[in-house]
Amino acid sequence: MPSPAPVTGPLQTRASLAAALRDLGVRPGETLLAGYASCTAFHLAEYRIAGPRVRNSFAVRTPSGPRWTTVTDTSVSDEGFAELGADFERSRPVVRGTVGGATARLFPLAAAVAHAERWLPVHRPRTA
Repeated sequence: MPSPAPVTGPLQTRASLAAALRDLGVRPGETLLAGYASCTAFHLAEYRIAGPRVRNSFAVRTPSGPRWTTVTDTSVSDEGFAELGADFERSRPVVRGTVGGATARLFPLAAAVAHAERWLPVHRPRTA
């Protein structure tokens, strides 16, 4: 198996990135983020609950050059994510700290997804 590709920036390898996250107290299955406005865990919940579908078109690279393609996918939006994050923090402990100049939050990813799966249909109902 080839060795990991280097990571650019002050952390020079994936191994050192993993070590740095461990040093910050991040364990497997946890998420460290600066805010909830674009929390990927909440977007994952959108895919797990019934919601509207949209058609998205974009360019893809093919052996014969770029081509436009259209797919039908789940409609995602970060609308209400700040309120969802605040509600999540009221329901369970979330570790807060500082990373660089930002306030960061550390929490279990699965718990955030499960909370969002319950919260979104009630507080942000979306029709198909």
